[in-house]
Amino acid sequence: MKKFFNIKIIAVLCVVTYLTISLISAQFDLMTKRQQLEILEEQQKRIELETQDIQRVLEIEDEAEYVERVAREKLGYANPNETVYKDIQGEE
Repeated sequence: MKKFFNIKIIAVLCVVTYLTISLISAQFDLMTKRQQLEILEEQQKRIELETQDIQRVLEIEDEAEYVERVAREKLGYANPNETVYKDIQGEE
């Protein structure tokens, strides 16, 4: 009778241990999936902003004007025989 009782206790302990390990594993997987979701949501926001920028470029009526503006602002280009002055007093 004691052997049967010991076997029942061992079986219950095994089931409880298995369920505990399964629960911990599920919690870890859930945490990992939430982190992945946050990363994917950030990527989605960045891609949406890039898409909006590209759509604005496509909507610009005068492409030559856009190219000139980008060349001046981002690349520092100037027209021939043109002198460009920059105010550096506010920069440190």
